[in-house]
Amino acid sequence: MRYSSLLQVVALALLCSLAGATEHDPALPAEEEGQGTVLPAVVLKGDDGGTATGEEWNSSHLLGKTNLILYVDTGKRQQAMPLVERIDELSYPPDLLGVSFVINTSATSAPSFMIRMLLKQREKANSKIRYVLDKKEVLIKVWDFTDEYVNVLIVDPTGQVKHRYAGEITEEYVDQVIGILESGLKNRG
Repeated sequence: MRYSSLLQVVALALLCSLAGATEHDPALPAEEEGQGTVLPAVVLKGDDGGTATGEEWNSSHLLGKTNLILYVDTGKRQQAMPLVERIDELSYPPDLLGVSFVINTSATSAPSFMIRMLLKQREKANSKIRYVLDKKEVLIKVWDFTDEYVNVLIVDPTGQVKHRYAGEITEEYVDQVIGILESGLKNRG
């Protein structure tokens, strides 16, 4: 058991150093790192994941409107719901705001087809949210997300990161995200 834990710590340290991640206390949320950068292009398809309907998910489809991207492990998806519910209440037009809820399925023993079925039902009930599966932690590696917390990303229509956060979703934080979205949508074009 100790060997396994030590191996995980060494692997995590190696991944952080290879990714060039900045040091920060993992108990504290990572906020605003990478703000102003353009995200590297990512495609999730096949064994890597994709949409709830089984299609390819391509980050280039995020261009042209403001996007809110939530990235969570399957066990933490309920933690993001206060933010999702608030966004639903505000009923932003889908041509102005895209919402992608990306589930990291690599840490669960539940079969992907079951998760995909559940997400497909949720997407049918709320077509304003696009549900995406990341089966191999692609976005953790490419976009430097964490599996410790809920990750929140706001990207402007040009693909530039306007807000980046990994941490708890509190009521105060939900208000902060709404303020950022309102400002970005108001200042658009």
